[in-house]
Amino acid sequence: MDYNPKSLIKAHHVSHVPAADVSISSLADWNDWWTTGDISPNDPLILNWSRSTFKWRPRLAETFEDEDVTYILRGPRRIGKTTLVKLRIKTLLEKGVAPQNIFFYPCDLLESFPQLAAVIDSYLSQPRADKGRKYVFIDEVSSLKDWQKAIKSLTDAGRFNNCTLLLTGSHSIDLREASEMLAGRRGHVERLTYKTPDKVLLPAKFSEYVETIDDKLKAVIEDLQLFRSKKRLEMFSSLADGTIPPEIDQLKIYTKDLNRLLQQYLITGGVAQAIDQYISRDKIEQDTYDMFIGNVVRDLAKWQHREAYVRQVLRGIIESTGSRISWNALTQRTDIKDSRTVEDYAVTLEDSYIAGMFYRLGEQKGMPQYRKEKKIYIQDPFIFHACRGWIFGKNSFELSLAYLRSRENQSVLVEGLVGNHLARLMFIVRPDPHFVASSSVFYWTNDKQREVDFVIRLNDKCLPVEVKYSNSISSRDVAPLFDFFKTVPNAHKSGIVTSITELRSQRRYTIIPLCILLMLI
Repeated sequence: MDYNPKSLIKAHHVSHVPAADVSISSLADWNDWWTTGDISPNDPLILNWSRSTFKWRPRLAETFEDEDVTYILRGPRRIGKTTLVKLRIKTLLEKGVAPQNIFFYPCDLLESFPQLAAVIDSYLSQPRADKGRKYVFIDEVSSLKDWQKAIKSLTDAGRFNNCTLLLTGSHSIDLREASEMLAGRRGHVERLTYKTPDKVLLPAKFSEYVETIDDKLKAVIEDLQLFRSKKRLEMFSSLADGTIPPEIDQLKIYTKDLNRLLQQYLITGGVAQAIDQYISRDKIEQDTYDMFIGNVVRDLAKWQHREAYVRQVLRGIIESTGSRISWNALTQRTDIKDSRTVEDYAVTLEDSYIAGMFYRLGEQKGMPQYRKEKKIYIQDPFIFHACRGWIFGKNSFELSLAYLRSRENQSVLVEGLVGNHLARLMFIVRPDPHFVASSSVFYWTNDKQREVDFVIRLNDKCLPVEVKYSNSISSRDVAPLFDFFKTVPNAHKSGIVTSITELRSQRRYTIIPLCILLMLI
């Protein structure tokens, strides 16, 4: 029997759902390249990107391969997922892919998963002169409840043969549910060079910020082969063995430039719109912060989370950033009575890519100790400042400048930045659709309350990373590392300590400028 999307609607008893307009003319409204042969230069996202002072092309964009695979791209709202898709379409057209073989559709026009199935089926059913590979891009699919059922049904009917499918969304819970429902239905995943069809687009890493904003430093990055993840991992491994790679000695020449850019990054984070405004106007408009927060609040409302509770939990997280905290202690910073509710909200913020959690490393088993106190950070400097402005009801940009006048505050923000970047590093090491940062990046403390900020498992050994944001490192600063080496079995030969400008190798640890360490991720 031929696949019929109407039968899907009937089979799932979906009633009173307005029929999606799936005429070819309605689909063409979103795919003007079918008639013009190229993506319109007046497309709002392409136009904004071409006019921007920060023309970011995420490294992630290079990891999509032409295979019969269903990709799922996740990440926070307003980070650039749809722009990445439009740039991908532009690249495909420039490479000579037949325009009619590329299809884009936004899910915010739909009300149900059967409508999604009908839209995709309508496109796939259209006759095409070119029988080559089809590329289907479905934007913000997580706005539709049970969207996985539509993709599952179409996959089982064999509709995605000779087709690369890319779906975007904004919530990692949705990603996990999709992976479970679509298990075995993601196509030829085994053929992928980059291992996993699940992608996460986060704000630009510091290295991406540098290479996009500074042509001179981009050329240095290219000369040192730092675009290659394998090369960066080799350098990290050398540091773990107590050896400073020669490439780092070469980067040291540019420490002043990198530190200047890092100071800017602590204001803008990796959010393209914020970076563009800061470069071109020397400020970030309040609307940019407000739109980001508005999208977060609306998304959380879909998961039945109250705005007042979100605000309180975020305030508790920000006030305790850099400190170990229990759910009970976090609850006491709010008016919420039940610690389980606070935990639920915090986990949802993590699943929405707003917060990042790190648990204590259990020395014997090498696993996170979930019942112990955890450390919670906001994932990106821009997001941090947007949340603070919303919480305190003040101008976010002015509040960010006032916050960063304190070196102590900078140190707190930098610590979270390192945790976020180490989590990204570990995903490169172990790309997996079920990757969870808290199972790969930890903190460590002993009975004397000496603490190592972060620990990662690199090459099956535990590597301690101590984050200091000062010009000189004292013996007191590195004392926790020696306690760590005495206590934790299977530790690396050497640890890493960050500084502002200092670079030197000592017994059991290497001091490296923070800006250079971030360039290796």
